Amino acid sequence: FIQPKYKSFAIVYPDNLGEYSEESQTEQMLEILNSGDIRDDLVEEYNLDVHYEIDKSYKYYKTAIIGKYSDNFSFRKTENEAVKIEVLDTDPEMASDLVDAVIEAFHGKVRDMHNAKYQEDLEVRTRELTREKKYLDSLVGRMSELGEKYGFVDITTQAEGMFADINSGRYYNSQGLASNPTLKNIGKYGPEFFKISEMMEPMLKRYAEVLTKHNDAYRELNKEITYTNIVSNPFPADKKFWPKRSVIVLMSIFLTLILALIVIGVIENRAYSESK
Repeated sequence: FIQPKYKSFAIVYPDNLGEYSEESQTEQMLEILNSGDIRDDLVEEYNLDVHYEIDKSYKYYKTAIIGKYSDNFSFRKTENEAVKIEVLDTDPEMASDLVDAVIEAFHGKVRDMHNAKYQEDLEVRTRELTREKKYLDSLVGRMSELGEKYGFVDITTQAEGMFADINSGRYYNSQGLASNPTLKNIGKYGPEFFKISEMMEPMLKRYAEVLTKHNDAYRELNKEITYTNIVSNPFPADKKFWPKRSVIVLMSIFLTLILALIVIGVIENRAYSESK
């Protein structure tokens, strides 16, 4: 009357999980494996309610499917900080497939968690990069405008060259007034050009840092990695795990004793009735 069950298992180490709390990566993996999302995904993908013969119209369907899942799926930490994933099923192939499915569902769950985190981070970095680029472009645009209109290239060098020749009278007319427009422009727009030139170096450095953080967030969001290192792969069992022979023997003895007591009781009761 007991339907045999077969066990399949895998031993894995968590990897690339990141930091969510003070728990170890192994403990984090166990928390994720025991999540309702992974359970619900497996129930839906493999129609476990049908496999376990649980009708969706049943009043206590959710309780029944959770209980059946808990009976057949187990996740525990090994002595060496790995995680052992075990699945029991009446079909050995199904048990092995479900272990693989648990590992794949774990990858999907962690990937979703990471993507949500890095999507938010990328959006923040994109706004920051746009703001920095807009400000940097405004500085470059103003420098280009001053250079195009007034011939500024390197205001410090240009000013030094001009002031060195001032005594020669090259830049003044006979009335002592400045005759070279470049000298006037240096006096009027030189400080602005110099200020922008001084701001450019730290701005370029800051922009490079923001761009690097933006690219890091983009890379984290789009990379495809696994989150486990498998030590032992699952395989279909060729020997039933349950019921064990010793259990069958003990149950047989127990039932035999109960039956013997009933028979003895009936015989003694009949003998007592006949003696009257």
